Amino acid sequence: MGKDAVIVASSKKTMKKIDNTDLTKLNKQELVKLYQEMQTAYHGILDVSHIIEGISFVVEPLLKKKIEEALKLERHDPEFRKLFNLLMQPAKPSFANEEYIDILEIVKLVKKDEKLLCLFNDSSPQIIFAKLNKTNKKIKEKITAHRKRFLYNQINYYHGNPLSELDYISEIKKLIEENKEESDIDDKLKAEKERYGLNAVAREKIIREHKFNDEINSLIHISMEVLHWQDNRKKNILTGVYYMNIMLNEISKRYSIPLEKIKRYLPEEITEDKLDNFSMEDANERMKHYIVYSRREDGKLIFEIYTKEDYEEIMNVYNKTYTEQNDIHGAPASPGKIIGVVRVCKTKEELLKFKEGEILVASMTRPEFVPAMKKASAIVTDEGGLTCHASIVSRELGKPCIVGTKIATKVLKDGDMVEVNANHGTVKKIK
Repeated sequence: MGKDAVIVASSKKTMKKIDNTDLTKLNKQELVKLYQEMQTAYHGILDVSHIIEGISFVVEPLLKKKIEEALKLERHDPEFRKLFNLLMQPAKPSFANEEYIDILEIVKLVKKDEKLLCLFNDSSPQIIFAKLNKTNKKIKEKITAHRKRFLYNQINYYHGNPLSELDYISEIKKLIEENKEESDIDDKLKAEKERYGLNAVAREKIIREHKFNDEINSLIHISMEVLHWQDNRKKNILTGVYYMNIMLNEISKRYSIPLEKIKRYLPEEITEDKLDNFSMEDANERMKHYIVYSRREDGKLIFEIYTKEDYEEIMNVYNKTYTEQNDIHGAPASPGKIIGVVRVCKTKEELLKFKEGEILVASMTRPEFVPAMKKASAIVTDEGGLTCHASIVSRELGKPCIVGTKIATKVLKDGDMVEVNANHGTVKKIK
């Protein structure tokens, strides 16, 4: 077993310990100690996961260079873009698509049972949930199992609250409404399950037709592995966020400190002493805005927190750099060209405002962004490469996508009209 597998196994052991512990019966010292144990486990997952980034930073540009040479095409050539995009199509479903396939299977079972279908069509999620306990425990158990299996799917790095059974019942109702024909669900399931095999066939055809050498074949294989490691990494990290949230929620109750205020503090600041002497004045400043600056000193990572005037001064310098830019450049992750209206989404609340056909602009995407990504006409991110979440999901959805722009969320504002050219990796404001 590799070091990364040992770390993940150790982290899961801590998570299981939390599952099997009645946190309300722990004293404050025991509670903070268990939080710190979970924090160490979570950081272990984070630390080892950064290895994946290093691999993608090297493999991605090298693969592009080698394919350019083999095809005698420049990477901005439309033919190169088309072939490279086909080569990078996923060989396995992302965990967002795994969840989608699983819930479609539940919808299929509901539609087969006439009484059950009537219940879902005619009743509220609350009534459905109550009646399932009495009339159809099999479907109730499947929904509960689905929630447990995909706990991480709509969690983000800040909010660790998963969807409830009622949320999934609402989703099932919506899918039933959208797929009224008998064959609709079967067709969608077939398409989802066949997609990845078809991707593999298309990839092998390109490799064979262009007679790529062993080096290129190895780089393509590594890229496919990294793509799925990235997805698995995010799954493990978000599961960690869920358990960190459980611990912080109990600490919040025990110390009578609002959860939203505790979340503004670094794990290193969540100690018995600091919780006993918690400064509401400092917490209120952090609720407005703050900057975390990290640096190394004598081999140790030092964190500094800036609020009030210090925050304003730093942000003025930071933002001034980007105000005059109209053209944005990044890496094309999924091809296409779209003109549309920008919607910048940084929070869960902003995602709820997202409208069909808008262009999604975000620092990076996470599982809770998927509903907005499905509505988007195009996707643009500050961060990421060809194996990041935005790249994987945009290719699955067939949406134009540009990643790694570094500045999109700083330059673009809600309502801006832009041209997204994901064939060339450019975003232009249209005046």
